[in-house]
Amino acid sequence: MSILDKITKFVNKDFKKSYDSSRYAVIDVEVGLQDHKIHDIGAIRYDDAIFHKASKNEFLSFINKVDYLCGHNIVHHDAKYLFGNEQHKWQLVDTLYMSPILFPERPYHKLIKDDKLISDQINNPVNDCQKAKELLYDEIERWHSLLDEKRMIFTSLLKGHKEFDGFLNIVDARNTTSNLTELIVDVYKDKICQHSHLDSFILQSPCALAYALALIDTSDYRSITPGWVLYNYPEVEYIIKTLRHTRCKEGCTYCNTKLDIYQNLNIYFGYDRFREYEGEPLQEKAVTAAVEGKSLLAIFPTGGGKSLTFQLPALMEGRTVHGLTVVISPLQSLMKDQVDNLANRGITDAVTINGMLDPISRALSIQRVLDGDASLLYIAPEMLRSKTIERILTARHVVRFVIDEAHCFSSWGQDFRVDYLYIGTFIRNYQNRKKCRIPVSCFTATAKQKVIQDICDYFKNTLDLELELYASTASRTNLQYSVIHADTDDDKYLKLRGLISETNCPAIIYVSR
Repeated sequence: MSILDKITKFVNKDFKKSYDSSRYAVIDVEVGLQDHKIHDIGAIRYDDAIFHKASKNEFLSFINKVDYLCGHNIVHHDAKYLFGNEQHKWQLVDTLYMSPILFPERPYHKLIKDDKLISDQINNPVNDCQKAKELLYDEIERWHSLLDEKRMIFTSLLKGHKEFDGFLNIVDARNTTSNLTELIVDVYKDKICQHSHLDSFILQSPCALAYALALIDTSDYRSITPGWVLYNYPEVEYIIKTLRHTRCKEGCTYCNTKLDIYQNLNIYFGYDRFREYEGEPLQEKAVTAAVEGKSLLAIFPTGGGKSLTFQLPALMEGRTVHGLTVVISPLQSLMKDQVDNLANRGITDAVTINGMLDPISRALSIQRVLDGDASLLYIAPEMLRSKTIERILTARHVVRFVIDEAHCFSSWGQDFRVDYLYIGTFIRNYQNRKKCRIPVSCFTATAKQKVIQDICDYFKNTLDLELELYASTASRTNLQYSVIHADTDDDKYLKLRGLISETNCPAIIYVSR
């Protein structure tokens, strides 16, 4: 007996529709931005009759024999201005809230952009009604194409919530109240951890769980949950992370493959093992900590494989939770170099937004982040003060902030940068908006104890984060140091010329401004 057969007996057999789905009207209300009053009303009735006036009384007469009022965001917009807090007799069918559940995968429905209908006419409510009607028909058709088990899951999670009740009623949706956890695990067994604790999500955040399952079921990892959903149901991000990126202790097929760092190392970078530094598995330890969701400070020697250490977890979370990792670096040329190196490996998940980009390139990078094309975003610390950056990050599921050259936090370091001190404030504000905690990874090649302490203290004081330290005890045998005394600028110049002429090889000269 299948899991569906087991639960069928628990389906509510007495479910009856008290409304006639053939009697409907699709409506759209135009409201003034300044006075918040109704300026125009459009409606298309089931008999193809059209209403287009500003009179509320005439509109109520037009829909008098209608059972269902349909519209895009009708529950929280149109009905609000038509009825206020008054009781009314109509069932409200909202195409907005069902669209990310029924069309979660790229390319999304052709009539929707963000939370708006795409219309070819401005301020024409009748035209918007026609678009909403097309969308409603497509949603009903998509609903009936779903597996019976998935329809039962969504109905059980969404029923009783006004944003969804009208749609579920009009499609005669049937729900189950028994074995829902077992059904979800069975239906999504290859896409979530088999030991996920679903009961609390079902009880406390059923709508967010429905949106999470819809996204989890997509095959294109670039598909993302719309920003308006994340705003109204912030639990979606935590649920997806719990189901898809929190490895179980027991071990299951999903966790043993999708969350295995060695398999993913080979998939993305073609390596069979992580790099060691003087026999220390620093890279492996830091990657493991990041995949486990820990905040960390890694002291990596130059050439120690630092980039891979944050790129691999970022790529993994890009696939599992459709997340975005934000890499903050002061070196614009290094950002471009890392994006190009990934592209040369066939990995196109990384973009950079910085002052070196021309307006067209910048706009394209921003759109790639918003569209879900990017799993890695490289920005300079000063970009965090940009309202554009704040907007696009709010629209995405940011899973980690990576701070490169973290010694710039410390006033004891010669590379101290004031812009770095705003990073904690930005992350704290972002966490407050998203209502979640976001881990941080810090990287530096400077192992001075005072610098390390400054970095740890900063994140403890601003974000209450305890950074786990990963540092090599090996000495830097690949570098040789010497100090040469010079009294004047002319003396410095002559000695520098002499050093360059001594060896016939490429040289890099660092100077202060």
